[in-house]
Amino acid sequence: MQKNSYGFTLLELIVVIAIIGILAVTVAPLFRGRESQLRTKEFVAKLNALMQVSWQQALVSQKVQRVYFDFRNKKILLEEQKDIEGKDFVPIKSEFLDTQMEIPSTYFFKNFYIEGKDEMLRKVRAAYFYIVPSGLAQTVIINIIDQGEELKERESEKFGLVLNPFSAQFEYYDTFQKP
Repeated sequence: MQKNSYGFTLLELIVVIAIIGILAVTVAPLFRGRESQLRTKEFVAKLNALMQVSWQQALVSQKVQRVYFDFRNKKILLEEQKDIEGKDFVPIKSEFLDTQMEIPSTYFFKNFYIEGKDEMLRKVRAAYFYIVPSGLAQTVIINIIDQGEELKERESEKFGLVLNPFSAQFEYYDTFQKP
């Protein structure tokens, strides 16, 4: 009488481990850049949400809005014209809407074109552009390099953002853009 035994033989285990190893080696490179892609998609979505708030504020308040990129503190802030002369701007505060956001620490701003002029050539610590009460925004092109840890083995990810002046929304491009 033969006894039924349950389990795997050593040979079966070795074959399964080998198959898993081969799959890991072939599939792993596909997921390496995934973290930076997710970070970029999240950044663009949050930036466009912020732009939508600024655009709506301009229409409702009938005041000029300023989108302020603070490179030193890695933040993007929304500000509103304080007085009719337009020289002073104050941060927009809201309990219900996000009026600022963080810039990922791995992002390096290569170009920041406002109306065709690259603000980064002046080695600025901040750059900003306006949205007027009619809802129109200045022409803006931003080129960014993502220097994340997961990208060290391969070339850094470069992408461009172009602001549509009528909708005040950024369009993502997987290459640098020029004015």
